[in-house]
Amino acid sequence: MKDELTFYACDTKVLEEKIMTKDLLFGVELAGELERLGTCLGTLYFDNISLGDVLKKLEEVSGAPFKFLLGMGSRRLEPCGPVSYCGRQIPAELGEYVFAIDNLQKLLKKAEPTEKEAQTLAKWNAFAEKINLDSEPGCLESLKKFIGKFRDRTPELISVYTRN
Repeated sequence: MKDELTFYACDTKVLEEKIMTKDLLFGVELAGELERLGTCLGTLYFDNISLGDVLKKLEEVSGAPFKFLLGMGSRRLEPCGPVSYCGRQIPAELGEYVFAIDNLQKLLKKAEPTEKEAQTLAKWNAFAEKINLDSEPGCLESLKKFIGKFRDRTPELISVYTRN
């Protein structure tokens, strides 16, 4: 499993006039254009677990729109798929993801959770056991730090989720 999440910085004019206007067949090519005309800021991947599965479950338990990081929803850049999915990000809103991950980490350490928190923990723990999250120690912390690095970036911030 080599799901990857990569962030690119790209001038808005370049993105809209040189990248998005091209008639491309696959999202991989869109990601290739970002590589060529933008600046790669960093890539995160885990060897033993699917990053996409973790982000989807984080959205389910926290309510934060992690789907935007996966190139889904209203911020999706077309064309996309079947391998790469690109999405525009608002750097100031990346703090919401960091906050959601931080809250989950605090909840995991909480000694006496409320009934609602216990239900959230049960969902997360069942998921963690199913995908063997322990095989990637520090996964949530790495994800939180990676996303947090880009909160103050300008100009355009583009996420590219690559599913392998």
